Amino acid sequence: MTASIVAASVLSSALTAFFVTGLDHSAAARTLPLPQDLGPADALVLSGKSELRLTNVDGRLSWSDQPSSRVFSIGTVHVGRILNALLQSDKYSAEKADFAAARQKKGEDFERRYKEMLEKARGIDKDSPEFPATREQFEAFQQEYTVWNSASEKEGQDMVTRQYQSAYGDLREAVEVVADRRKIDLVMRFIPASDKLAAGEEAGIAQQLMARTFLRSPDSIDMTEDILTEMHLQAPKKD
Repeated sequence: MTASIVAASVLSSALTAFFVTGLDHSAAARTLPLPQDLGPADALVLSGKSELRLTNVDGRLSWSDQPSSRVFSIGTVHVGRILNALLQSDKYSAEKADFAAARQKKGEDFERRYKEMLEKARGIDKDSPEFPATREQFEAFQQEYTVWNSASEKEGQDMVTRQYQSAYGDLREAVEVVADRRKIDLVMRFIPASDKLAAGEEAGIAQQLMARTFLRSPDSIDMTEDILTEMHLQAPKKD
């Protein structure tokens, strides 16, 4: 009987030690830190109806040997908002102001000359021997004004085109800087879907809607504020 009691006691102690040890090991396993990285590995093969092999190509996830089969990061820029702010800056507004002042001064000169011609022609009728010369003078003046006005309008159009081209170049340079900093591959122009429509004709309103590239997009990919900061510009906040 004594031997049986001793054997049972030893067995009980052994089982207790086994279970306690097992529990301790389980607790220790639960408290061990999990690995932070998986790999390195040359590729990740995913099973499925068609096997997919994912690899790292130039720091981008790739699923085939085609250059287009890459995962590219994306950003968006409200181009109109930035260009409007840029074209209103001193760099461009001063040139527009100078052109407008010069055109106004020349226009006032034409107006003054025209009034002087009218004053001189006062009282000269069609039967007067001075009439042919007076009419010729008016015709020459009209031709001079037409040529100047056409040239001036073209100069204004060329200036606007040049300014937009320059401003767009400045914008692209800023996009390159910010995109490199934020590691963005593709940058798309967009108008936020929530922006209010400007009043206008039906065709114009439809065009505004079509210009909204995304019906929905996360705010995190919008680079507009970063571009404004990079270019030291201020633009009205979005409604």
